[in-house]
Amino acid sequence: MKFLTREEVAKYFRVHARTVERWLKNGSLRGYKLGKGKTALWRIPEDEVKKFLAKHANQKTK
Repeated sequence: MKFLTREEVAKYFRVHARTVERWLKNGSLRGYKLGKGKTALWRIPEDEVKKFLAKHANQKTK
């Protein structure tokens, strides 16, 4: 299983790393928090990034 950092996910989606952290904190994107406070590191499984993308992809309108 491959894990990505918060910054790698942000680069993939072309958003700020704080946006990814907000997704992680509100449960939209699943990941693992290592440590506590400001020094905590997030690791996000690649499979979870794919699920997030599939769930939030734009759908065709009628």
